[in-house]
Order: sequence, then C-alpha cells, then structure tokens
Amino acid sequence: MPALPLFPLGTVLLPGAALPLIVFEPRYVALLADLNASAPRGQRAFGVVAIRKGSEVGAGAAAELFDVGCEAVIEQVTGTEPPFHVIARGRRRFRITGRDESAGTAYLTGRVTWMDPLARRTGADPEGGAAALADRVRSAHTRLLAAMGATTREVGQAGTDELAYRVVERSALELADRQAVLEGRTERDRLATLLAILRRELALVSQVRAVPGRIDPGAFSPN
Repeated sequence: MPALPLFPLGTVLLPGAALPLIVFEPRYVALLADLNASAPRGQRAFGVVAIRKGSEVGAGAAAELFDVGCEAVIEQVTGTEPPFHVIARGRRRFRITGRDESAGTAYLTGRVTWMDPLARRTGADPEGGAAALADRVRSAHTRLLAAMGATTREVGQAGTDELAYRVVERSALELADRQAVLEGRTERDRLATLLAILRRELALVSQVRAVPGRIDPGAFSPN
C-alpha cells in the first residue's frame, strides 16, 4: 500500500476544490521540504484528512481523524521562509489503512488505498439513475438558494461525477455533512446523500426560517 504524508485539518477537502494554506508549523514546513526534494513540480502531493476530534495546531492536537480524505496536489508555494502560502487542489480520494511507523517523519505518514482512478469517467451513466439524481440535486440546490435569498451562483454544467462536490463547495454545510458526501462509494451514493442533506436544509429554511451559517463559503479559508 502506498504511503502518503498527511495534513489533518478542521475541514473537508473535496476533489477538484482549491485549498489555500498558510504553513508555519515546523512539521509541515518539513513536509513541504520533503516533497520539494522527492517529487517534481506538479506531482508534489499530500493527503488532507478532516479531524474528527481535536484541533489543527500543536503536537498530538488531532486526536482522532476520519478514515477517508482527499489527496492535495500543490499548485503554488509563495515565500522563501515560513510562513509559506500554499495553493493546492483536491484530486483523488483515499482511505487510511494505518500509520507508516517506519517513515520517521515529524508529520503523520499514512498507509492508504486509493478510492478513485486518476482518469475521470465520461460518457454514459454506468451506475444507472445517477443522471436523474443529479437533476434532483440541481433542483433542490436552486430551491435552497432561492429560499435563503442567496446571491451565490448555481452550479453550472458539472457532470454527475463531480456535481455533488461542486454543490458542497457552494453550500454552508457542517463538517459531518461534507465528510458524508466525500465518503460516498459511488457518484450515485454521493448524489443521494447530498440530496437528503439539501432537502433537510430546505425544510429548515422554509419551515423554521433558520438560515445555516454563511450562504456561500466559497473556497477554504487559510488554516
């Protein structure tokens, strides 16, 4: 099983989403240095995994992690000394199967299995029903935006394989909801999970007039 350096965060990274980071802790400065020394530009990647219990900063702060995370490919690093400003982008999902105790790194290194192929699927809907679910997700998202009086843009022509991720990016959802979508085994699973979440949020807004958090959180805030 491949080894992957891990960067625990208090948020969920989704495939295709941008991730801005401010890297200042010595262990993650070392992670950047190790990637810079071991991989060519465009192939420097680490794993982002959401913290189930604990916090981001300090040794041992991330007491418990979720099992499923997302690979982050570094696109840009600014600065010659800490703090470094990093822009990365989510690529493929992984499941943590254990810790690589032989890595000898200051940062956590995990043994992982990849959940997604590197090449995206296109064309027909091999799972059946995903296209219909996608239409329902678009409709529910549009109704939720209208009920909230949101000015954020709707999702464009995203395919069924990425629609759930793009809608989650534009929605103010709790970490557990975002993680549930990330963990969906197939695109149909992810769409069905998201549809239930959107319908729940719509019911809250319509019946209780409760507006959850920010309407359009956009990309991640720097850590």
